[in-house]
Amino acid sequence: MPCFTCGARRRIDRPVTDPLLHRRSLPPGGLVEMLPGADDGWPLRAMRWPGTGAAGARGSILFLNGRGDFIEKYAESYWHWRARGFGVSVFDWRGQGLSGRLGDDPLKGDCFGFDPWLADLDALIDWFMATQPPPWFAVAHSMGGHLLLRHLENRHVLNRGGEFTRAALLAPMIGIAGGRVAPAMLERLARSAVRMGLGPRFAPMQGGDAQSRRSPARQVILTSDVARFADEGWWVDQIPALALGGVTNRWLLHAFESTAALSAPGVIERIKTPMLVFTAEHERLVDNRMIASLEARMPDAILEPVLGAAHELLRERDRVRGAVLARLDSFLVA
Repeated sequence: MPCFTCGARRRIDRPVTDPLLHRRSLPPGGLVEMLPGADDGWPLRAMRWPGTGAAGARGSILFLNGRGDFIEKYAESYWHWRARGFGVSVFDWRGQGLSGRLGDDPLKGDCFGFDPWLADLDALIDWFMATQPPPWFAVAHSMGGHLLLRHLENRHVLNRGGEFTRAALLAPMIGIAGGRVAPAMLERLARSAVRMGLGPRFAPMQGGDAQSRRSPARQVILTSDVARFADEGWWVDQIPALALGGVTNRWLLHAFESTAALSAPGVIERIKTPMLVFTAEHERLVDNRMIASLEARMPDAILEPVLGAAHELLRERDRVRGAVLARLDSFLVA
């Protein structure tokens, strides 16, 4: 595990002159912190742009990114929300970004179960609410959306009440799309591999070559915007430690187990937080049918299909991204 000084802070205030200002720089005035993981002190990198707390302020957004992501990847969205008066808080999940990595290779998307992520999220939400003014909102992408739903359901079981005034999910990982391999077969392969002691190895069609994450094939899966897709690689060039490859067999198995737990009868129905759920027309990573099925079971959720979009809705071309942000903003402040 990398050596970090948990609790260390530094300010980011330098002026930015990059012509791609909002995509290849972070907004000024941010505060970076290394926070200890909930149960074991695992180093978690977090960042926040303080809200004003003044009367009539918009409130604060906690953004949860997806598997393999890092804080900088969604810089453009932070600029957008800051311009509209929101406080913004973000973080790197354990195992990715500049938080402590997991497993035997820093390029592996590995895990030992989803419970540590859920415990980290509990602690990070407490940090968010302690450092940002209400009302509090959550916006969560892909795996982040999955973990947010599990967290909200667990809070109900513990009878701890609501936290977020509203939440928005962007292509949430409610079910996994197997592509050319049926999800049920992919799960069986992952389970067999783990039983054979191959859990730490890359799952089928996954690999550790970080360069493959810049390929045109991956771009089509994530976004139709070639320029925005290139921003991820640009950030990795500036900070090579951000690079991460594919997932392991045990990550995949734990993902199937966690999505099954969320979709079990009577679980998703307990989430009372008003929710806006976006799906992408050209989705190839998560299962849109599962998303629609679970959304229909939630007491206060709205399904919002996005035409012409791939998985990363906030990194799509201007027309698509602008429509998503406009709908999201209007929902949060309704």
